[in-house]
Amino acid sequence: MGAVTGQNEKRNSEGDANLSVQVPKPFAFSINQEKVYADEFERQYLKNINLKEDAVTAKDIRNYLDLYIKFKLKVQDAKDAGLDTVSAYVQELQMYRDQLARNYLYDRSVTDALVKEAYDRMQSEVKVSHILILCSPDASDADQKKALEKIESIHRMLMRNPTAQNFGDMARTESEDVGTKSAGGDLGWMTALQVVYEFENQAYNTAVGGISPVFKTEFGYHILMVNDKRLNRGDIKVNHILVRVMNKDESSDTEARKKIDEIASNINSGKETFENMARTYSEDYNSRYNGGAMDYINVTQFVGDVDRQYWADQAFALKKDGDITVPFRTNYGWHLLQRVNLRPLRSFDDKEMRSVLKMDVQKNQRSQISVDSLVVKIKKENGFVLNPIAVDAVVQYLDSNFMKGKFDEAAMPEFHKVTKKDGKKTVNTEFNLRKMEVFHLGDDSYSVSDLFTHFTYNSKPIVGSKRDGAMKLMNAWIEKTCVEYQNDHLEEKSVEFRDIYQEYKEGILMFNRMQQLVWDRANNDSVGLAAFFAQHQSEYNWGNRFDVGVYFCNDAKMMKTVAKQVKKGISTDSLRREHTKKNILDFSYRGGKFEMGDTFLFAPSPILKMLFADLSNAKPKYNKPGIYQVGQVGDDFIVVKVNAYLPAGPKMLDETRGPVASKYQEQLEKEWIESLRNRYSVTVNESVMKSIEVKLVNQK
Repeated sequence: MGAVTGQNEKRNSEGDANLSVQVPKPFAFSINQEKVYADEFERQYLKNINLKEDAVTAKDIRNYLDLYIKFKLKVQDAKDAGLDTVSAYVQELQMYRDQLARNYLYDRSVTDALVKEAYDRMQSEVKVSHILILCSPDASDADQKKALEKIESIHRMLMRNPTAQNFGDMARTESEDVGTKSAGGDLGWMTALQVVYEFENQAYNTAVGGISPVFKTEFGYHILMVNDKRLNRGDIKVNHILVRVMNKDESSDTEARKKIDEIASNINSGKETFENMARTYSEDYNSRYNGGAMDYINVTQFVGDVDRQYWADQAFALKKDGDITVPFRTNYGWHLLQRVNLRPLRSFDDKEMRSVLKMDVQKNQRSQISVDSLVVKIKKENGFVLNPIAVDAVVQYLDSNFMKGKFDEAAMPEFHKVTKKDGKKTVNTEFNLRKMEVFHLGDDSYSVSDLFTHFTYNSKPIVGSKRDGAMKLMNAWIEKTCVEYQNDHLEEKSVEFRDIYQEYKEGILMFNRMQQLVWDRANNDSVGLAAFFAQHQSEYNWGNRFDVGVYFCNDAKMMKTVAKQVKKGISTDSLRREHTKKNILDFSYRGGKFEMGDTFLFAPSPILKMLFADLSNAKPKYNKPGIYQVGQVGDDFIVVKVNAYLPAGPKMLDETRGPVASKYQEQLEKEWIESLRNRYSVTVNESVMKSIEVKLVNQK
């Protein structure tokens, strides 16, 4: 450890020498003694504009400077109020940091390569069959050997006659995958990111008609055959009608076929729409109430379900949007599909596409490749050194309890003796076993005692030798420790992480202080709100309004009946129950107080136009309370009940509380900012700001 300490001292002295000649970072402005540096200001400004579309002007930069100073004043006020020590804030911040850190605890260059590999593979789909001999990851050496010998024997037989027929026959007799065994191992079509990575690699690295070598996954040992390959057809959106066949009964099948044929005939003749037929007859209850509409699908999302892949293939066979399949049968029943839209695979330049791929890669087994690469970098950058003497000592004392997954630290000796030859002499040195260093990383040392703690977490029996088991557990501990070390030092290792984390910390603080001093106060200070409204009451007025109830009827006969029923005082709920028995769309109601400009609240707008247009008549009809049969408007027959005509006038606070509260919040925030400017000393570094202006204005 002395050599390491010396190196650190040398590095620190060199760092101090460099610091002595460093030029101070330019700052854009300061609040009291807190400086906001130019690079932070530039970064935040550029995040809020589009250089390709927005022309940068000095005025824009100065306007943003004013906004950013206000933001920083609020943050400083929140800190001075102690909000950065509140437990709820600390917990929320830690939760966010944990979530953000996940994006930096892998080798990004490796992940980017894996994302590109996945996208390149997604350009095509492969049709595969496989043979599986089950073998769990924790199987004994004997069981693993037995499974491996069996799959290798099958592979030798296949290679003597490498045909699809022979492969299918062998799968039916030898495969232990119960889901595909009877189908000759047929998994159907697949693409990238749909199966475990080892399987995907073999599927894409084996030629069409070829048989892979034996390979292992978490499920056991496999052999696969690539039966076909084609270009990725993208995703397709369809409408669906299903008529189920119960229990594979012939009479049920005949009845279902007759029903689906009648549905198809009505649609193809134009007598009925696909949507109406789906709503009425489809037995796919996930899509029936949407008129048969389904989300985008592709064939490969049904890997291993050949029946559903056949179903999807029927959709892709349709030539253009609106086309409908002939009725076809699957194990679920009889189907009709209507093509709505075909969406090709998105470009790799598409941001959303890359983002989705990245998330999928990080959830996939291949993410371990990126973590492994990161661990290698962490070890190299932080002077990782493993002490093999300590490792050998630990292995020497492990017993049968360790092998059973029941490690007992108390059974380990207190001291470890090391014997060395020094010329003709034999030198015995005794060490405290638990204090021996296993490895060090950066300035941190990890002891045998730490390793023992990790051993106690393992409850699974050890497979292989004591040394193999100890090394496997120790390497997992080292990997975990390396990632944790990187996490603990992320702010100093990643400028990007530090900047994003700072934005979030300050954003939450500002939000919480705004909540206290502006939003909650505006909502709870009824006296202050009332006083503010009294000062600005002239700004809040109603235009001319009608207080109306409007009844939308299916036909003229219903309109006349409804008008009579409304005059009798029959409730709207009673009217709705009576007139929607045949069809829920036959009757509807809308009521309230409406201005002419409320057409976004009241559709169809012609009703309001008619009411307000009538006011210009010499003798307006609708400005008097009454029940009026308007007649047909669009597809509906209208009854209007005018409760009152309300001429323009001032609003009461309760009638406009939301907009008033919003304006009150603006005033409270303005007063708060003024108080902050009086309390804190703000200094703008004019020379730096002018250099920023020159740089950014010319950046277009």
